[in-house]
Amino acid sequence: MNTGAQPLEQDETPPVASGPAPRAGRRLSVLGSGAVLAILAVCAGGAGSVALVHAAGGPDALAARLGPAAPYAAVPVLALISATPFPSELFVIPFSGIFGFHSGAAMTWLAWLGASFIQYFVARRASRDFAVALDARLPQWLRRFPVSHPAFLICARWVPWGPHVVNTAAGFGQVDLYRYAWCAAVGIAPQAVFISAVGNAIL
Repeated sequence: MNTGAQPLEQDETPPVASGPAPRAGRRLSVLGSGAVLAILAVCAGGAGSVALVHAAGGPDALAARLGPAAPYAAVPVLALISATPFPSELFVIPFSGIFGFHSGAAMTWLAWLGASFIQYFVARRASRDFAVALDARLPQWLRRFPVSHPAFLICARWVPWGPHVVNTAAGFGQVDLYRYAWCAAVGIAPQAVFISAVGNAIL
């Protein structure tokens, strides 16, 4: 028997699809992250520093142009170059020879220490920005690697490409800043002395 009563209206709002974000949106999110912007800024600074030295006519001409302030001005220039994959020894060795053994060693130590902090903080930011993706992709043995151990933070710098690996791994691993700082200062010191000795022996 039809009583004329109308059936209750159901909510016809279409369900919101749940799933992974569109690939284009993820790309824009990655490109706009602080870590990627920091990497681009460091690369631009390194390229600009290389161009500055070449535009001046090389390390000799730049040092002559800057005069007594040359060792101090060379530190940020070399730090930016060293923070990139570019072989900074091509500039550190001649600068060390120009300034003498002691000044060259101090300049190299400060420049490489500054570069190590740049890479450390960029990697630390990348670890925060991409923590979920990194946790899903890194193998278990790599997650358990003791990146905070002083032996790794100091001695691993003394192999080819070691400084870049140590700085990046320490940042990704969120190593304590104080521990990282003193290990970097100790590990860089013999490298700076050696490079300065090479530069002075050549020049």
